Amino acid sequence: MKNMVITGANGDIAREIARQVKGYNLILLSRDSSKLSGISDYLYQVDISDEAALVATCKQISAKFGSIDILINNAGYGEFREFLAYSSDEIRKLFEVNVFALMTVTRAFLPDMIHEKTGKIINIASIASYMATAKSTSYAASKFAVRGFSDALRQEVFDDNIKILVVNTGPVVTKFHQANPGYLAKVGRHAVSTNFVAKKIVANLDTNKRELNLPWQLNIARLFATLFPVLTESMTRRFFNLK
Repeated sequence: MKNMVITGANGDIAREIARQVKGYNLILLSRDSSKLSGISDYLYQVDISDEAALVATCKQISAKFGSIDILINNAGYGEFREFLAYSSDEIRKLFEVNVFALMTVTRAFLPDMIHEKTGKIINIASIASYMATAKSTSYAASKFAVRGFSDALRQEVFDDNIKILVVNTGPVVTKFHQANPGYLAKVGRHAVSTNFVAKKIVANLDTNKRELNLPWQLNIARLFATLFPVLTESMTRRFFNLK
């Protein structure tokens, strides 16, 4: 049976992927594995911002399961305040989780993928990696980093038959927005469900697609932003600063 690792497994999208996917050993990493009982038999509790503990956990997984077929880097979080309201420690912590932990996990499992000449890495980023808005400075920067890392790594491992998929979502109805409960109400019908996002990811486990930009309305907005950046910034200042 193939092996799939999902980080941030208590996240709503991760749990929905775990519910939908079939035919894999589901290996789930979370800060609190007690909440994952019944979802998988292979649970690993680890604080992914603790690099030494994370590396040790990944080594345990490799020793037990061998090469990983699908790695889904789902762990991440965001806080939305004006830039000057963040402390340096808060910014570093966000990058530790959203960027450095993702790179650490990838570094841990990639050598076996290269040796086997097969594997897929799915990095959950954000449409904010294309369209940043006010009060998302640190979060958007971290997701720009995830997308940039993914695009560069895709080229490095192309000849090793390893696929890299970046998932950029707009607002999703998850506990991610609990700290800002009015946000989902403001974005209304543009928010998508975890079922929708998970279904798209599961449908692309075996494809060569390089990016998923969800939903389609925001994908169009992303393309518009690429072509008309000044106009887009003017529009986002007026209509999309909802956090």
